Amino acid sequence: MLDINELKDRVKKFNKDFAIERIIEAIRQYFKKTGMEKAFIGLSGGIDSSVTFVLLTEALGNNKVEAILMPHKEMTPRNDMEDAYNLARKYGVEPIKVEISEITDTIKASIQKDDKLIDKVTYGNIIARSRMIILYALANQMNGLVVGSSDKSELLLGYFTKYGDGGADILPIGDLYKTQVRVLGAYLGLPENIVEKPSSPRLWPNHKAEDELGASYEVIDAILYALIELRRSFDDVLKIKGVDRDVVENILRRVFASEHKRRVPFIPKLSPGMTIGIDWRIPRISKFI
Repeated sequence: MLDINELKDRVKKFNKDFAIERIIEAIRQYFKKTGMEKAFIGLSGGIDSSVTFVLLTEALGNNKVEAILMPHKEMTPRNDMEDAYNLARKYGVEPIKVEISEITDTIKASIQKDDKLIDKVTYGNIIARSRMIILYALANQMNGLVVGSSDKSELLLGYFTKYGDGGADILPIGDLYKTQVRVLGAYLGLPENIVEKPSSPRLWPNHKAEDELGASYEVIDAILYALIELRRSFDDVLKIKGVDRDVVENILRRVFASEHKRRVPFIPKLSPGMTIGIDWRIPRISKFI
């Protein structure tokens, strides 16, 4: 029978040097083949964007990385921006700060009706999507790519905003679980306050990822690891020793309910030939680009 503590240990035991080398080389190849000059990343002061940022500077050089700070006056703690600013400066990057409160409030005011107020989740998604608009606008101006910082845990859970933080040209740490990103952050020498900082999308006041998800990332990652990496059956995963079955069911439900976020929009198949997203897929990089 699978044991939660053994699974936690297995998640953390990965080849950190290989992960670093593979990600750095993948970034270099992708930028070289697409012909883009700069990388634009939203730097939040959290572990995911911080690790991604450091790997970007290693891969491309700090002169080709733009760190964009996009605080919201009501949602973003001051220490997050201080952590992001200090990290960027440490690696020789002068960050660009864009305060987004006025932008998101304008959108909210323009669509809100008296009989139906915008709830916190909807407004949180407006915040996430506004940030992605800013990143792409800057990237468009300067021949750049938008680099996302979602990790494997978030991608599998669907714990990201569709066309918000889920919108990016490349996701360098998308095959690392949250727990592994923290381990890698410590290995890279990131400040302890960033490595140990509780994960939060900061989309509403006091927003904590693990509170919303209903379990710690260590437990979540262990469950996902058993399902994805060990390819164990649903029955085996549901019987993991040392974790409540309701927690496991909640995680599995999130994975399957969020599949639409990981795919191109659904297209009903009509033609006898190839249909985009179903039969017809070409490499992201080809000799014609």
